[in-house]
Amino acid sequence: MNRHSLFFKLNILFVIALLATLVAGASIIMHIAKKDRFDMMVKSRLIANEYRMRPEVPTELLEELDLAIITGEQKQQVIAHAVSDPLAPPPPPQKKGGLHFPKYINLFIYDGHVYLHIIRSDMNLLIQDRRSEYDMFIVPALILVLIVLLLVVMYALLRSALLPLRELERDILLYGEGKLGEYPLSNRKDEISQVADVFYRTASKLRRLSDSRMLFIRNLFHELNTPVTKGKLLTELVDNEKAKGMLEAIFSRLAMLLRELGRIEQITSENYDIKKADIHIADLIDEAGDLLFLESPVETNVRDEMIRADFASMSIVFKNLIDNACKYGKEPQVLYHNRKLYFISRGEPLAGDFKNYLEPFSPSPGHRKEGMGLGLYIVAEVLALHQMEFDYIHEDGKNIFTIFLDRRVV
Repeated sequence: MNRHSLFFKLNILFVIALLATLVAGASIIMHIAKKDRFDMMVKSRLIANEYRMRPEVPTELLEELDLAIITGEQKQQVIAHAVSDPLAPPPPPQKKGGLHFPKYINLFIYDGHVYLHIIRSDMNLLIQDRRSEYDMFIVPALILVLIVLLLVVMYALLRSALLPLRELERDILLYGEGKLGEYPLSNRKDEISQVADVFYRTASKLRRLSDSRMLFIRNLFHELNTPVTKGKLLTELVDNEKAKGMLEAIFSRLAMLLRELGRIEQITSENYDIKKADIHIADLIDEAGDLLFLESPVETNVRDEMIRADFASMSIVFKNLIDNACKYGKEPQVLYHNRKLYFISRGEPLAGDFKNYLEPFSPSPGHRKEGMGLGLYIVAEVLALHQMEFDYIHEDGKNIFTIFLDRRVV
């Protein structure tokens, strides 16, 4: 069991409380038993002194002390079979001028009763305490049992109240994986159940928002794809070759942008499933150039180098980084060295903290005004899916964005 778990700590607390209660209860019962034995010794002193003043059995005193004289065969049977009381205290020392203890006394346990045997030259009495051992200890024993039962009930209630935490942890993991199908609400009023209900209500609301968002985006792409497809068909009817070529280029670019927007939507909503394969870096550079409709190729030292990545999403990474280099700098380059890719351009350094550029829709003093602030955010998200790292420096008047194809060793 996890030592940091609340259930582990609750179990330890319950065991400690139960042991402490049992030890305390046993100590109290032992104290009561010893006190009762001492009281019997004091009673024997009173009886002996009363008998010394009047050589007859002090019947009234015995009644008052709730004691009884045992005689005859019963007396012989008790003396023969009784067991010495291990809790019997030694008689207190004699005090001058006070009550005197008999010369010989003994405490016996027999058949659930305590017996006091007083022997003197003029006295041989066997006295029974009319109260049984069960009568003396029934009240503290009942109290002990009630306390133990209360601890058990409280433990069960607390454990029952904490059980929703395990279900909530499981459902949170399922929600993160997109597999939570039901959102069970509870009628309980404890704080943990209320927290769980808040989570389920929020998850249900987010699911409805996500479903409506997906429906909106699908309808949007459908509505946009329809005129693009029709436009590409209509270009075939154009007789002017120059106009036809321009229209084909425009509609092809629109179709390409729609596909890219669809992939970006999946990436940003964390619904994109990457499919890695061994691909040439040069193919990614060419694909990025096609997406950007570059008139001239980007300068690069890449030849036959390969990486294992998802072509569709990684091409967006190359497209965004090359687009930044072309828009905000000069002399764009893509260089490869020692399992690292460098996207370099000459220009002014980024203003503000680089981490701000990795946040979506978060304009800051360092953001440029063009675009929606998604370019570098999408780059960082795709590289994170590929378990690659991303960094930026400005050196010798150049902006250098670095992709570490392997994780850096610190």
